[in-house]
Amino acid sequence: MRTVKGLSILLLLFTLSAMIAAQMKVDVRLVNVVATVTDERGRYVGGLTADDFTLEEDGIVQKIAHFSQDTDIPVSVGIVLDTSGSMDRKIRTAVDSVDRFLRRIHPDDEIFLMTFSSQPALRQEFTSDREKLSEALGKIRPVGGTSLYDALSQSLQVIRKGRHDKRAILLISDGQDTSSVRTLDHVLQLIRESELLVYSLGITPLTYGDRTEHVPFTWPLPLPGTPTRRGVPVTSRRDEVDMRVLQDFGENSGGRSFLLAESFAGGRGAEIEKVLTQIADELRSQYTLGYYPTHPDDGRYHTIRVSTKGGHLVRARRGYLAGSSNPPR
Repeated sequence: MRTVKGLSILLLLFTLSAMIAAQMKVDVRLVNVVATVTDERGRYVGGLTADDFTLEEDGIVQKIAHFSQDTDIPVSVGIVLDTSGSMDRKIRTAVDSVDRFLRRIHPDDEIFLMTFSSQPALRQEFTSDREKLSEALGKIRPVGGTSLYDALSQSLQVIRKGRHDKRAILLISDGQDTSSVRTLDHVLQLIRESELLVYSLGITPLTYGDRTEHVPFTWPLPLPGTPTRRGVPVTSRRDEVDMRVLQDFGENSGGRSFLLAESFAGGRGAEIEKVLTQIADELRSQYTLGYYPTHPDDGRYHTIRVSTKGGHLVRARRGYLAGSSNPPR
């Protein structure tokens, strides 16, 4: 009888331990971080292993539980295109460039298309059919205001339906938000709760006093000779892009922001195609590192820092929001 009773107690303890372990596994989720690694000349660095990286959360080194180089990994991509009235002169060049971008990225990538003017509109749900996307792009007509925050908020909801673990949003706009219900803080919270990259391309005229200078450059490093004020490019107030906002999207996701002068975006399109090609290449030159935090989702913001032992330049999201009892909608 004692032996049977002892076995029953051991079985009970084993069951309880398994239940606790299962609960811990549910509460502590894998956190994925996409890292872009470059050398001092800006060239992508390939061939690294997990041992070449150091990953810290809140200053504490984490064990890398998942690692991959994303050379041939399919991506779920959301194209979010400004079709407000101010895009009238630039929309055809932007549409043609996006169409070529979609045909350049991996054939297994799935893409959705969203446009926004006074309100966002989902033009094409996730598909790998490039012809469907081209047809949707061809129906775009610029009109109305700029609901930038509403569009990005809605696109962050749509991209959750993506089939692939790696996800990215490409945002193209030529102005500041003028008609959104959502706020910038709301959008940033959504980004911090998501595991995705946001690439933003802003189009704006640059000014030298009363004279407009059309000089393309990549934020945050303007080309030599670009007019700046305290390191920030000087733009005209008409159709001005708030690059601080676009930079916030990139820094909170591990993506990137670019700024092009209006004449280049509305001309032959060489500059916008160059940027889109760079983004396409970058998506295939990154690493994904995953780790299990030592805490469950606690609704707090936790900082992340990724570095390499070789001292390369690493771009990755700076932190994440570990769940929330009242997530934004």
